[in-house]
This record gives sequence, structure tokens and C-alpha cells, in this order.
Amino acid sequence: MLRQISSFDPDEYLLSAGREHHLLNMLRLAISVFSGINLEKRIYSAPYEPSDRPETHYLKHYRSFAVFDLSCASGKPDFTFHDGPNRSFGFEHSTEEVFEDQLFVHEVFEVGKSVSLFNKSTADDRAKLLLNQPLWRGFSGTEQTVCISVIETLERDQPDAWSFWLEWYLGLVTGHPIDRELQRRVALIENAIWKAGPEAVAKEIEHIQSKYLAEKLPLAETIDLNPDTGKFYATPVPVHNAPLMSALLTRISDDLEDAMVGHNGLTERSGDVRKITRVVTRYGNDPQQTELTLTTVAKSLRRQIHDSHELPDSPDNLALLESVEDGVRGIRANHPDVAANRNQLAQQAVLGLEPEEKQVLEQALPVLTALSEGALAEDFAEDIPELINDALLPLPDGAPALPPADAATRVFGRAAKMSALIVQGKKLTEKSARAFDSNLVKTIRLAGLAVAIGGGVAGFLYTIVQIGLRIFGVL
Repeated sequence: MLRQISSFDPDEYLLSAGREHHLLNMLRLAISVFSGINLEKRIYSAPYEPSDRPETHYLKHYRSFAVFDLSCASGKPDFTFHDGPNRSFGFEHSTEEVFEDQLFVHEVFEVGKSVSLFNKSTADDRAKLLLNQPLWRGFSGTEQTVCISVIETLERDQPDAWSFWLEWYLGLVTGHPIDRELQRRVALIENAIWKAGPEAVAKEIEHIQSKYLAEKLPLAETIDLNPDTGKFYATPVPVHNAPLMSALLTRISDDLEDAMVGHNGLTERSGDVRKITRVVTRYGNDPQQTELTLTTVAKSLRRQIHDSHELPDSPDNLALLESVEDGVRGIRANHPDVAANRNQLAQQAVLGLEPEEKQVLEQALPVLTALSEGALAEDFAEDIPELINDALLPLPDGAPALPPADAATRVFGRAAKMSALIVQGKKLTEKSARAFDSNLVKTIRLAGLAVAIGGGVAGFLYTIVQIGLRIFGVL
């Protein structure tokens, strides 16, 4: 199927009527295959007990004709692919030898090599490894470039409709496919949306990506719109054990006061001091934000006291570190949802921000704060500068600085929820809609943000979501 796409002439193909829908259908079939979604029942068969006799492999529709078959009965691979009579993707390869067929034959035999009834999982493991191999590896001909040219040409004219497909196909070609669960969700888009065309599919993919990023960056809070002001706000989960939370924060506050006296190296200008102060004065009723911030502080204090020795291991500093760590453990013990979120976040590999992405986030700061209110706006104002600033200490071997994981979680997780609200058409009153548009337009005008003007608020938020998808390894 991708072989057929790669045989197109970009100029002739794009001039043909209805070709966009045809290409979209083919891409739908391809992403269904690569994500493991079988829209039709098909059975792959191969010898369970290889011997000296010729091997034969084939894939067929359930109780029907074969989709492909290959064997080496003649001493060399004999391969035929056919998707059935009168099918839109039907084509035969048996009449000519092409590189893709040879590569496919090689992969099938490599996967099935020495596989028997008792070690079928070996073939499954080998097949999974192939998913991270370049699509046309070992071959630099037109199969790589032509399909890219077709999608790139469409993407230049309609970037909103085709940018995802260009990203997806380039991932296959380079051996760095996008997140498989995201592919699966795209493959499962309803038929009616696929039939509506590339723009409708792209809009649904935006919604899927926003929801998926929000799931990968869980926060025990809800994001909603104020119907009177047209601004976003965050509502934290209720505190389950208010007396314990109060006692934990009081202890941390007291230990911080002790650590700032004498020669302990902490001052009001210290980042960790500002974070702890923020927790004590603002997050007393927000266990999620308290856990995120105190976890960051604990890591920072531990590094400065025990690793870099920027701070002395004085009794006051060690007492502060202990009370912060006890605070984190106490919150997780009393809020299972917060603890579950931490476990999921611990599994995320955070990639570094590119310079242009830092610039987008810097420009996004006034917009996100203007579109938010209360603690949400204050957090954006503090988290984004932390996210885009370089690490405090020099990095070995010139490695790029990684963004602070918890700041990234708040910024991108919240932007994803905000985007999902807009994409799904959350109802606004006439008053709030006017206020919302006014906030956005005014801020864009003052900040000169070209990134947000074209697609309005939905396009602006989606730009932030795209950065989040990349640094958390989804795209």
C-alpha cells in the first residue's frame, strides 16, 4: 500500500480530481496497519515446524482469498501481493521485481526464521523490533522521496489538514515512529469523519492529541471556563486530611525560617525558598500543586546538599530537606490520585526544548496568563520562565538542558485541557464569548504574536500542545 503511494507522480497526482480523498483513505489504511488495528479479519500463516521442505507464508481474509503469499519452492523467493479483485488498493507485484518486495520478503523470512509451534512469541518480538526500523532502510530511491513530496505539497497549501500525516510518515521513514497509542486512536476515528475529508480528520486529530497529552500529564484538578469573564481557571481536588496538610506545611514553614538564619546558604532570593513560600501561602488547599512543587524542591535541595555541595549539610538544611520530603510522602499517602499521577509522571522521558520552542513559549506567556485567572494565571507566570531558562549548573559535554518536569507537566497538561475545551466546542455565554475573544485579540496585538493570529485561540493552544507532544515523546 505504501509502495503504491510512493509510485505517484506528485504533480500529476495532485492535479487529479478527488485524489486528496484517495490519499487520505490510503493513509488511513496504512496507520491502521502500523497501529495494529485490523478492520477486517485476516489470518497470517507460516510453517510451525520448519524443515528442509520449502516454506510458504501467506495472509488471507478469514475463510477467503489470500492477500499475499510467498514461498521459496523454486530456490528463490516467489512473492505475490493482491488485495482482491475490484478493490481500490488492489495491485499485483508478481510480474516485476522491485526493492520493496525484496525487503518485505526478507523481513517475513527473518521474522519467521526457526519459529515453531512452541516459540511463536519469538516471531512477535521480532515483528515489534521492525516497527522501529526505517521504512525503506538500505534504500535511498524514490520510495522515500516521492510520498514525502506528495504530502509536503499538500501540507504547504493546507498545513492544518496535512501536517500530522507528514510528521507520521517521516517518523516511519526515519525509524522514529510517533506514539503507537496515538496512532491507534487516529486509526479508530469514525467513518463519517474520514468521509468528510482531510480537514475534518485533522480537526478530530487535534482533539485526540489534546486529550491524549492531558492523559499523559495527569493533574488532580479540573480546568474550566468562567462564564462571566471568559477566562480559564483551575479547581483542585479537595484536601482529604486538612489537619495533616496544615501540620505538614507548618513544619516546613518553621524549618524554612530556621534555615534562612545563619550561614545555611538560603535567602529570600533563592528559587527553592520562593517555591516553598508559594506552597505555604497559596497551595494549602491544593494537594496536587503542593506535591508537584515540593517534589521539585526536594530534588533541588538534595542535589545542592549532597551532590554539588552548593549548600552546607548543616542541621537546619537537613531538617528542611527532611520536612519537605515528609510533606511529599504525607500528601501521596492521603491522596491516591496524586500518588498515581506521580507514578505515571515518573515514567515519562522528558526531551529538551528546541530554541524555537522556547521562543514560542516566551511569546505564549502573556497570552496564557491573559486567558487565565486566579492561581492558574499565577502558575503560568512562574512556570513558563522556569521551563525556558537553562539549568543553573553547567551541563557535562554541552548536553542541552532538560525542562523541569513538573513545570512542564503543569504548562503542557493545562494547555492540553484548555485546548480540548475549545476544540470540543464548550458552550460559552454570549457575554463570556465576547470577553474571551477580547482577551485573546488584545493580548496578541500587544505582544505581536504571529503564532496565534492565524488559527485563533484554538490554533494558538494547539501550537503549545504540539510542543508538549514532542518533548514528552509522543511525536
